Amino acid sequence: MDTQALKALIDLFGRAPLRELEISEGGQTLKITRSEQGAVSAPPAPSRPSASVEPSAGQTPSSPAPTPALPPQAERVVTAPMYGTLHLSPSPDAPPFVAVGDTLSVGQQIGLIEAMKVFTPVKTEVAGRVEVILATDGSEVEADQHLIRLS
Repeated sequence: MDTQALKALIDLFGRAPLRELEISEGGQTLKITRSEQGAVSAPPAPSRPSASVEPSAGQTPSSPAPTPALPPQAERVVTAPMYGTLHLSPSPDAPPFVAVGDTLSVGQQIGLIEAMKVFTPVKTEVAGRVEVILATDGSEVEADQHLIRLS
């Protein structure tokens, strides 16, 4: 894999809400994982001296932002597991996986997300009746974006 392709993959991974990416090409495998803090991990680079910055005598360190209050009742929705293009049917001429009014069970497939020519099934984690489909077929979706609201 050439360095330009490698740089492009790392850049794409840095902007995508993925936790892990593994690519095999020509007998070589590249695996990139995101640490808990959200930084991209790669082979260690040569170490450089680091400078620590501390507040001067007249400055006070900023206090952490207050945490928002939780909503009284969580909305029942199916969310996108990752970034990509949403497909609501298995092929362009096939009927959609689900329609408004359908009753969904836990683990039922409601669509596919295409990212880097890989199709990932989108399955429900909650059961309920489809109240409204919030995303359109063929649209770009973000990770954790609401796709379907259930009642």
